[in-house]
Amino acid sequence: MSSNGSVVLKTDYDQNAGTYTYSLISTATGDIQSITPPSGVTYLNLSGLSADGKTVTGYYSDAVTGRKTSFVWTAANGFVDLGVVDTDTTGSFAQSVSGDGTAVAGYVSVMSFMAEAFYWTSSEGMIGLGTLGGRDSYAYAVSTDGKTVVGEADTLDGNYHAFRWTVDSGTMENIDTLYDNSSADFVSDDGSVVAGSGYTSSSSPYHVFRWTKETEMVDIGSLGGSYTFLNAMSGDGNVLVGSSYLTGDTSSHAYRYVGSTDVMTDLGTLGGTSSTASAVNADGGVVVGSATDAQSTSHGFRWTQANGMVTVEDWLAAEGATIGDAMTQTADLVSADGNVIIGETTTGSTYIARVIESQGEEGGNECNADVCEGGSGIIDTAEFFPTVAMANNVIVQSGVNNADTIMFGAQGAPMRNLLTAGQRSVWGTIDGGYDNSDHADGGLALGEFGFGYGIADGVTARFAVGGTYTDQDLDAGGDVRQRGFYLSPEVSADLGNNVYATVGGYWGRSSVDSNRGYLNGAVTDYSEGDTNAETWGAKIRFDWLNAVTIDDTAITPYVGLSYAHTRVDAYTETGGSFPVEFDGSSDHSTIARLGADFVRPLNDTVRLLAKAELDYQFENRATATSGTLTGISDFSLEGQDLQQFWARGGLGAEFDLGKGVASFMVNATTKGQDPTVWLRSNYTVKF
Repeated sequence: MSSNGSVVLKTDYDQNAGTYTYSLISTATGDIQSITPPSGVTYLNLSGLSADGKTVTGYYSDAVTGRKTSFVWTAANGFVDLGVVDTDTTGSFAQSVSGDGTAVAGYVSVMSFMAEAFYWTSSEGMIGLGTLGGRDSYAYAVSTDGKTVVGEADTLDGNYHAFRWTVDSGTMENIDTLYDNSSADFVSDDGSVVAGSGYTSSSSPYHVFRWTKETEMVDIGSLGGSYTFLNAMSGDGNVLVGSSYLTGDTSSHAYRYVGSTDVMTDLGTLGGTSSTASAVNADGGVVVGSATDAQSTSHGFRWTQANGMVTVEDWLAAEGATIGDAMTQTADLVSADGNVIIGETTTGSTYIARVIESQGEEGGNECNADVCEGGSGIIDTAEFFPTVAMANNVIVQSGVNNADTIMFGAQGAPMRNLLTAGQRSVWGTIDGGYDNSDHADGGLALGEFGFGYGIADGVTARFAVGGTYTDQDLDAGGDVRQRGFYLSPEVSADLGNNVYATVGGYWGRSSVDSNRGYLNGAVTDYSEGDTNAETWGAKIRFDWLNAVTIDDTAITPYVGLSYAHTRVDAYTETGGSFPVEFDGSSDHSTIARLGADFVRPLNDTVRLLAKAELDYQFENRATATSGTLTGISDFSLEGQDLQQFWARGGLGAEFDLGKGVASFMVNATTKGQDPTVWLRSNYTVKF
């Protein structure tokens, strides 16, 4: 797992298919980056992830050579072979990678029956570290700065001892002064502190040690039982945490050991019989883990010297958050300052809990220099991040959908506004409707004024200026409001035989206000943001004017193609406990339309209008959403699936009114990218 808990390295096995899948998973979003083994690989082991979450190390088996090969993998470069120590190397097994991914430690097999620890950098390649006089050595960890390697190595007497190797010394140092056998498993960020396990015989209990140059190896003791286990060490190496058995070895408790005082503290339980510490913050003052209550139910806990062990829920409640039912099962990671905890919920999803200590009198969040740090609370990422994607998708999709609706809705009847040479027209159009999408529903309205001119016989130019307004209620709470204007020119030309081509364009700009709702514990919280969106589009359509007349009904078939592209500026939410900083995003739609317009005169002044249309969108997925959950981690979320095929129908009338023609049409669609239902009304005067 990465140091901030935002990325987890995971291997899954499908028992039915008998296959493995490998991936990096965002703990915040669930977003998956697949790691596909190279061609010819029969076995892949992922053994380490860099602190920044970008580099994976491990080893795989080549089907051709049968050799185990160590690698580093990044999304940018894929698999990079780490090579060999020398010609006697018959396999290599990478175990750990430095914080920035530039150094790797592990071990190689030598002539298939010996092992030697190795250290690798991209500049120096792979070098062997030797042994402590015996046959084998194994490296298990490399420091965050990439300069210190720790592990175990055989001695001349046949035992194995913990070792420490540094780039500066280039020598393997035996640091075991207590046990017959020992192994170094953890190393501090700067390599000055080492921790691991040891025992005096194959049947003796496990112990945990801490080593520095000044103190040498120190056994940290136990809580009265025979076994002590180490799970984490603070970055500076001063605090170790894990679990230790009590007297009688029937149950174990979480412990916190402080190297500077050589004191182990029993952290207790939540009223049950067992607990274990999983992680510790940077200065060692905050410990997190899991513990049972009196009903033997596991909860995530947070421990401090001042407050002792409390559930994550109680910690949040004490800071003013409304939590409701217990939802944490574990606490697996803690931030450097101890105020962010990541763990597993009772349903198996990931939660993020946070407390902001400076919240002011109202308990709100802190915003400085337009950056909001959020507030106190807890979110289930499986429920929270869909609200983030939902808000972004509504904003972006509204832009492209409005453009398409205008080009084939408000301006969807070019054959009703054809002009002779020198003739002019003016019109006003008002559209209003309702849209019910997968993640939001609400109203939309637009108003348009336009001017047309007959350039020549059979050629009509039109130019429209309009305004738009949408208000979409988000399914998870809150809404998105957009106000904008647009400019839209188009030209229709007779190609002969009553076939007309219409070519048009669209440009619009809108301001967006977002009020995103999400569940924070037991209450709905809201974070607000505002941004701007810009959309441009183009269309082409061909109409065969009055191609067929059946029982006085003139039928004009048409085919059209539109393209719209929306760009939304980056913006930062304010308010609420978990605001988001959204990256800028863009999306587009390409829609083909096949339809027919129907006109049937009722008398000299009134005509019935109808429309039937089939639509197909070429894109099947909306744009991804990326940004930062403020103060916690970056995220990237896949876009929602788009419905690609839908149908549209309309029914209305037009009638002569004064010096012009008034018309209205009620339109409806199956679920698609057009509004669910809307009314188009128009008044056109030709002169």
